[in-house]
Amino acid sequence: MTTGKKVSLFLALANTVILFFLTSWFWSLPWMAGDEKLMIWATSAIRLMNRDMPESQEFALINVSYDQMLIDKFDDFGFPVGNQVITDRQKLTRLMQIINHAEKKPKYVFCDLYFEESTTYDSALNAEMRLQQNLIVSIHLDDSGNPMYPVITDIKMGLSDYVIGNIFEGVYKFQLYFNDTLKLTPLIMSEDLNNYQSEKKGPFVKIGNWITLNYFIMNYRLLQKDIMYMEAGFNPVNLGELLILPDADISTFLENKIVIIGDFFEHDMHETLFEITSGPVVLINAYLTIINRDTVVNFFFIAIITMLYLGLSYLAIYPEDIIENYIRRKYGKIKWVGNVTSFMSYLIILVVVSIFTYFVFNIHLNVFFLTIYIFIVEKLCTFIYKKVGNRTKNREVGNTI
Repeated sequence: MTTGKKVSLFLALANTVILFFLTSWFWSLPWMAGDEKLMIWATSAIRLMNRDMPESQEFALINVSYDQMLIDKFDDFGFPVGNQVITDRQKLTRLMQIINHAEKKPKYVFCDLYFEESTTYDSALNAEMRLQQNLIVSIHLDDSGNPMYPVITDIKMGLSDYVIGNIFEGVYKFQLYFNDTLKLTPLIMSEDLNNYQSEKKGPFVKIGNWITLNYFIMNYRLLQKDIMYMEAGFNPVNLGELLILPDADISTFLENKIVIIGDFFEHDMHETLFEITSGPVVLINAYLTIINRDTVVNFFFIAIITMLYLGLSYLAIYPEDIIENYIRRKYGKIKWVGNVTSFMSYLIILVVVSIFTYFVFNIHLNVFFLTIYIFIVEKLCTFIYKKVGNRTKNREVGNTI
């Protein structure tokens, strides 16, 4: 191996490390660029056609969209300014009483409601909730990013905010940890139901004996349209209609199921990859993505990315531009053709590998920004080589004279 090739290989190795750090930084971001969203939409649409829907018998969905109550609304100084609508906590209390008195309990109860305002029913509701060991309620963040805790106390709570910070508004990525310490609800559910322990390490999260990304792309096994059609078997039951039934029938309906209580149709709606989806359905899909280990970072993934980055770095740094030289031999010496072709070559290679890693590991690469970086490295190296070459020629001419 010549000295030039050794130097190029060493620089390619160094650039591979830089690409890994750059990729890790992209993975740690809550938002996505337009190119990433387009790729995720296209590849997810293919996967959606062959999705594995969960068993409807595993879940009991209870809708509170139409079970509301009026309470007084106060301004910042404590003066009444009118009324506001919240979920009927008297009905929720009744449901919790039925669950607590049942011989056979639900497997898990997730109450995707935020209890911000105080009512006269809170103490009774809180007492019933405290009796349940397998119950969790949602909390949210304020405008400053601080968790807002509800009036309900001494029960398990999980953060249920979605990652809506991308260039295109909508829920596309989901996170497991907020600020390194606060776990999101689907992660807590997966830990409780599968005896996992999780730990955040940089952009990664170790769950049990496997590693995933803290910000991951969800696979939508359950769609909003699935809960609206009888054939799928996921139709939410309105809370008020459920409470009309005898207690024994309600207990049988909830027995050994994951009970999701939330607003499935009206006020908690979000844009996702394919449709406007309710918040509880988004959280169910996040939970299913975790327990099915869709997003995995393992040795094979690292090996594939290492070979990819090393190969692209060598192509960009090696003094002879292999791709551009081939184009010039084929089409002649047209400057812009070489530049465009070189850029597109890197882009196509990254797109192909990104599609492969998505279907195998559920991980996309930020192909456009990585391509820009590699192209800049190539042009910078070409500029340096020309400068060094010109200086060498000038020295040789000077020595000859």
